[in-house]
Amino acid sequence: MCNFKSGIILKNKVVLAPEGNESHSDLLESLGIEDTHMNASKTFVRAELIPKNDDKMIDVKEWRYKVDQDIVPDWYEKDPERYEQDFRSAVEEYMNEWRKQLKFICGHYWTSVQDGNRTYYFMNGILKKLDFGETNNYAESYVRRDLINSELAEDLKKEFGDKLVPISLDLTSMDGFKDYESVEGDILAIPNIQLLMKFGENIPLINNWYWLANPNQTPKRGDSHFVRYVGSNGNVNCRDCGWGGKGVRPFFILQS
Repeated sequence: MCNFKSGIILKNKVVLAPEGNESHSDLLESLGIEDTHMNASKTFVRAELIPKNDDKMIDVKEWRYKVDQDIVPDWYEKDPERYEQDFRSAVEEYMNEWRKQLKFICGHYWTSVQDGNRTYYFMNGILKKLDFGETNNYAESYVRRDLINSELAEDLKKEFGDKLVPISLDLTSMDGFKDYESVEGDILAIPNIQLLMKFGENIPLINNWYWLANPNQTPKRGDSHFVRYVGSNGNVNCRDCGWGGKGVRPFFILQS
């Protein structure tokens, strides 16, 4: 998978990958350029700028530059420093616009989505990595307990008080079973599949996988362990609740 932020360097310009799809191959196809060895040696250079520690808020000057192909055109080989700088400049301009869309609240960056008289704030990144819990029931999960008792939750209460909207989170399984019903009243939670379906186009991809609150199935179907998650490329899949490689990406709601 291509890293953030990827793009194509041509002799006279830089074209960056669109939001949500860092694929060099897809970008080349959109430009009408065949992804062949011949074109790699004559026409284009696959390039990437990778933020240190996946922190997109770090100055682009500190990001690691990478050429993602074994052969490059002669025009690039004659002046690689120039083309690297052109690429860095394009990414820096892109990131300046990207950052304007974020809100810095209680020590973290958030993407805001308006929904009537409420504003949803989704963390731009993860708070931590954590096992989901002993079962796939979010109501009893490690993730929920950790968020309820987190310093971030306390900071949000101090910052916004009564403006925080208590969250109602439907825990229906992916095959429609309602064993776990819902959770009510938390001011910080992780998204469920319903929120992802509603706001997914407005929630940026991040470089980490993160848990959703919905079980894949429930004990009525013989499954108390598998939970849905969102991959770094936006795909939705399931994983055992005891697998600790998934991130906690919280959200909260404010009354507008």
